Amino acid sequence: MELAFGGVAVAGVILIIWWVLQIIGDWKLFEKAGKPGWHSIIPFLNTYDEYDLCWNGGFGILYLVILIGINMITPEMAQEHAMLPMLAGIGGVVALVLQVIESNKLAKSFGKGIGYTIFLILLDRIARMVLGFSDAEYKGKDL
Repeated sequence: MELAFGGVAVAGVILIIWWVLQIIGDWKLFEKAGKPGWHSIIPFLNTYDEYDLCWNGGFGILYLVILIGINMITPEMAQEHAMLPMLAGIGGVVALVLQVIESNKLAKSFGKGIGYTIFLILLDRIARMVLGFSDAEYKGKDL
């Protein structure tokens, strides 16, 4: 029994270390772009700021509304309203498309090309840490 608990404890420590590294990477990324680094700690604010680095307008809010809306659908609601699962699926596709476009715009706003966009899509958190700690400079929103 102790071995199972030990494995969970090790996994928990690894997840905490990973989370701290993500915050540090985003903190540096935000500071390079002129945003307060502490915004990387606040859950919805960090997503809004990520989108604000790349887009004009309220795309960050749109993305958050879609994600919150999808996550608020309960199984009971889905049984009562047959359209909700389909709408959740469409919302998920829209959120995925917005995330891919945001990755491309983020890469361009730091002067990177399509290769870095793919890096952001496949290994998002590692790519953000690299952007935060590298000599890449924020060039502004890709309009």
